[in-house]
Amino acid sequence: MDAMTKRKTVGLALGSGGTRGCAHVGVIKALVENNIPIDYISGCSIGAWVAACYGLYRNVNVLAEYTVGSRWEKFYSFLEAGRSGGIIKGDRMEKLLDEWLQHKTFEDLKIPVKMISVDLVKGERVILDSGPLGSAVRRSMSIPALFKPVQDGERILVDGGVADPVPDGIVRDMGADVVVAVNLDDFQKATWFNKESLSIKSIVARTAEISRHHLAEYSLTDADVVIRPPVMKYTQWREYFWREQGSNIEKAGYDATLDKILEIKTLIAQSS
Repeated sequence: MDAMTKRKTVGLALGSGGTRGCAHVGVIKALVENNIPIDYISGCSIGAWVAACYGLYRNVNVLAEYTVGSRWEKFYSFLEAGRSGGIIKGDRMEKLLDEWLQHKTFEDLKIPVKMISVDLVKGERVILDSGPLGSAVRRSMSIPALFKPVQDGERILVDGGVADPVPDGIVRDMGADVVVAVNLDDFQKATWFNKESLSIKSIVARTAEISRHHLAEYSLTDADVVIRPPVMKYTQWREYFWREQGSNIEKAGYDATLDKILEIKTLIAQSS
């Protein structure tokens, strides 16, 4: 391919956000439908799962089936009490992820992927890019207190969102010319927060929401385009499991991406 026909490469950075990660499915769907190439993917927490699943199958329908659908399979995998370190042990969850990923490794991926975790011992970000995909996803999405941390040699690994919720710099380092980042922690005025009736629970929840927003914004240093789906209202797991809001979250990601398509295509088309 000569210099006249060589296109710019595109990296997709998928942020953390729990069940709001269904928006990532809509993002990828919109990119694919508009012929935006995805050459590299980085992911954190739920973004790590989406990165692994799409990177392996390169199929939006399969991604949607496992991410937006399959709610009860996930729910039952959580019914494994952790004796210490977290409410949920996490072994069942890893087994389910490994099955969905066909026991594949990073070497089997169709699109290069890197994931982010955090070592509690050294307080450092850990890049996951080798070995079994299911194990790596578990390490990236082990939300502190909810899931038991993963012992990995001398390291104790938890959710990558603790340090780098939107790992846009990773796909830049992988070789992406254009970096598209998806931030699921975009700050919005909390309609649920009642300043007239303060409770400890509401104060802690709102504080965590604000902290996640500012940490995500701080980490967005390498993105050329940032997609911010309006999904902060979907803050509770019950929205996904019992109110079946996964499709609405997916659509929010899809619509937010459509608003950025022209900007992304313009960046890809620009000469180096």
